[in-house]
Amino acid sequence: MKKLPAFVLSTALLFPLSFPVYAAETTSVVQSQSLTYEQALERAFNASIPLKNAADEIDRSFEVRQSVGSGIEYYPTGIGNGQKDAMDRAKVKGLVQADTAWSISKRKYELEKDNIIYSVKTAYNNVLKAQKQKDLAEANAKNQEVQKNVAFYKASEGALSQYELSQEEGKYESALKQKAAADKALDDAWIKLNALIGAPQEARFALVDEPQFKPFERSEIDLENDITYIVSNSNAVAMAEDQVKLQRMDVDLYAYNAGSPTSYKAEEIEVRKAANQVDDIKKNMSDGMRSIYYSIKQLEDQYKALTIELKKAEETLKMAQVRYDTGVGIKADVTAAELAVADKKKKIFDTLIQLDNLKLAYEKPWVAAGASAGGGSAQ
Repeated sequence: MKKLPAFVLSTALLFPLSFPVYAAETTSVVQSQSLTYEQALERAFNASIPLKNAADEIDRSFEVRQSVGSGIEYYPTGIGNGQKDAMDRAKVKGLVQADTAWSISKRKYELEKDNIIYSVKTAYNNVLKAQKQKDLAEANAKNQEVQKNVAFYKASEGALSQYELSQEEGKYESALKQKAAADKALDDAWIKLNALIGAPQEARFALVDEPQFKPFERSEIDLENDITYIVSNSNAVAMAEDQVKLQRMDVDLYAYNAGSPTSYKAEEIEVRKAANQVDDIKKNMSDGMRSIYYSIKQLEDQYKALTIELKKAEETLKMAQVRYDTGVGIKADVTAAELAVADKKKKIFDTLIQLDNLKLAYEKPWVAAGASAGGGSAQ
C-alpha cells in the first residue's frame, strides 16, 4: 500500500463531496424569547393542577375544622368510662383531627411546591444537557465524515484496504444514528419541560441559566449541623409527627367500657409504631443528605480533573491546527482534536448539571427521595 503525502490528503478534502452530509432538518416552532429557571418555575407553579388542589385543600380543611369545632361544649381530659365519656372524647378527637388535617394540608402544599421546584430544576437542566449532547453528536458526525473521506482517498490510492474503508464508513453511519438519537432526546427533554411549565409541546426557548461551578463550601461538621436543621424543619417529618399526636390522643382520651374495637394496649402500640415511622423518616433523610454530600465532593474532584484534561485537549487542538495551517498536517487531525475538546467540555457540563441538581437535593432531601421512588433521578 502507498503512503500518501499529507498535502495530497489536505488538498483532496477541499473538493465537495458527491452526496449531502446532512439532509435539511425540519425544526419545531421556535420561540426566540429567553427563559430563566425562575421564570420556568413561576410558570410551573401557575400551571400545576396538583398545587392548585393543594391550595384548595387548605381552605376546605379549614372549613371542616371550623364546623367540627362549633359543636364542642367542653374539653374532657384523661381516660373516661362508658358510652357518654366515649362520645364526649370522640368530639374532641374529631376537632383535633380536623385541626391536624388543616395543618397537614398546609405542609402538603409546601411539599408540592418543593416537588415542582425540583422537577423544574431537573427538567430545565435536562434540556441544557440534551442540547450539549446534540452539539457533541454533530461534532462527532463531522469528524467521522472527515475520517471517512480520508479513508476513501487512501483506499483509492491503494494506501488502505477495503475492509478498513468499510470500518470507517460504518463509524460514520453510526455517528449519524447517534446524531438522530440526540435530536430525539432533545425533543423529549423539551416536551417534558413544556409539560411542567404549561407551554405548547412545540415551544422552544432560549434557556439562559446554565449551571456554573461554585465550590460547595460545607465541611463534615457543617454537614451534621445541616442535617439537624433541615430534618428538624422538614414538613415531611412534621407531618409524621402530627400522626403521632393523633395516635397519642386515642390513648390519652381512651374510654373504657364503651365498646371500643381496640384495647388500650393496642392504642399504645399504634403510638409506638407512629413514633418509629418518624424515626425512620429522619434516618432516611439524614442518610440521604450524607450520601448527597459525598457525591457532591466526588463530583467536584471529577470536575477539577476534567478541567485539566480539557486544557491538554485544547493544546493538542492548537498543535493540530498549526500543523494544518503550515501544510504539514491534515484536516482529519484537526477535526479529531476538535471532537476531543468538545467531548471534554460535554463531560464537564454534565458534571456541572449533576452538581446543580444535587445541591438542590441537599437543601431539600425529601424531594430527591420522592423522585427516586417515582423513578426520577438527580443526575
